[in-house]
Amino acid sequence: MKNKIPLIQTLGLTKIYGGAEETKTVALKNINLTVNDGEFISIIGPSGSGKSTLLHMIGLLDHPTSGQYLFAGQETEHLSDAKLAHLRNQLIGFIFQSFHLLPRATVLENVMLPLYYSQLPAKKHKERALSAIQEVGMTYRLAHKPSQLSGGEKQRVAIARALVNRPKVILADEPTGNLDSQTGSVVLETIDSLHKQGHTIIIITHETPTAQYASRVITILDGQISSDQAISSKHKHYSK
Repeated sequence: MKNKIPLIQTLGLTKIYGGAEETKTVALKNINLTVNDGEFISIIGPSGSGKSTLLHMIGLLDHPTSGQYLFAGQETEHLSDAKLAHLRNQLIGFIFQSFHLLPRATVLENVMLPLYYSQLPAKKHKERALSAIQEVGMTYRLAHKPSQLSGGEKQRVAIARALVNRPKVILADEPTGNLDSQTGSVVLETIDSLHKQGHTIIIITHETPTAQYASRVITILDGQISSDQAISSKHKHYSK
């Protein structure tokens, strides 16, 4: 039986900002990480620990200074910007703390946006977007614009947008950071349901309750992995 290829694998991943010795900042140092298809992982750590930098590397939004990053077994170091953009669009869904919705576009238009850069025929864009919106329970807001939505509704629209290209992995950077605890729980339940449907989820957070929705928690301190532990299902946090 062949070994299964990890979805995400980093080998000695290092990121240094600044050129001169006196101004350089080591954001990540020698990160060795493996994420298998279907996992739900939280990466936690204090502000400035390097967790967001790591998410940017995993999401192909930034290049490492040294080390290797393999996505679905493919070495990414020498890929062109066009190829990297294609991988991001087709295989990675992003959820951000600040939502990043277009203010003048409706919910439907915001969710459809990634499809314009996909290979899906234009006549199928609306159908695919409606399916993603239904999945997060936002069909009653199709024609609304972001200014007409609550924070939790905005984040659920952002989740639908992340889902619309049916990515291999969903990356969430502090997805509840701008939400109250009750609304945040609703958003996390939505993300957890996506994991149960088979999506690979990686959440960046500094909040322990958020991290406990995952089945594996990785702690980053000073640009290095300080711990990597599995969480049994009986200890996971769920709203009742």
